[in-house]
Amino acid sequence: MSLLERCWRWFWGQSRLNKVVIVGFVAALVLFLVPVIVSWFKPTPIRVGVAFYTYERGFLLEGNSTAYIYENRNLVSDCSLRRIEQTLPKSRAKTPVPQSWVLSKFLLENVSDQSLTNLRLDIRSPLLQPTTTLFTTPNVAATGNLEVTSPDARHTYVISIPAIAPMASVVVSLKTPIDEKLRQFVYVDHDRVTVQVPFLSADQFATFPLKVSRLNAMKILNRESVLRSGDETFANEKIEFAILHSDEPDLKDEDMSYQLLPKARACPEGTAGDW
Repeated sequence: MSLLERCWRWFWGQSRLNKVVIVGFVAALVLFLVPVIVSWFKPTPIRVGVAFYTYERGFLLEGNSTAYIYENRNLVSDCSLRRIEQTLPKSRAKTPVPQSWVLSKFLLENVSDQSLTNLRLDIRSPLLQPTTTLFTTPNVAATGNLEVTSPDARHTYVISIPAIAPMASVVVSLKTPIDEKLRQFVYVDHDRVTVQVPFLSADQFATFPLKVSRLNAMKILNRESVLRSGDETFANEKIEFAILHSDEPDLKDEDMSYQLLPKARACPEGTAGDW
């Protein structure tokens, strides 16, 4: 009790500015500790992990040939996770339009012995834009939409999942094309990539504070591959192209308007998936 009294007298002896700083720090500390304390006494029926990626398809002109590139990277470390490159005759191959995206992948694990129904997940992140699309592994259905409150506020993406089976895991991905604004955010300003889940609910539980775990980028990709194909493989991207027949005319010059992402940095072996 005497310790509390001394702390109280010390607090009131501070200047008004120091009091504001102290109260703000204590409030932030409480908000950080609440999810941890709640998880100790009441384990949540669902675990959520996240990792961030960039995915790019593009090409490099090399004399009379073209090198087509598909690359998946860890967005946080900018390490290449998988790169597919193939050289084809210039103007003789039909390929997809060059483009790049950022992907936020969430691994949702139902750790209870009952289905979770009418799950709603609100996600806030600087990587979300009106062009963001949602896709999932085949073992779950989901819908999503972006809620924009104001131009300056961080957007919220609302994901609705009818059901997740008992003791099952699913992967939900949010995919956003990289425009000039997002390229500036990631590669010029090098701003911090964050994610917040301010709202999570289901029929089986009310809204509660949720701690989102940072998962190794390789872990989610491998888990997603298992859920998609049943095989323990890394990824199944393929370069899709079609070679023109000899009697077909050459294609027009490649569209050079797309600017490749900066080259991924070389990471020590075994660390590409780390944050």
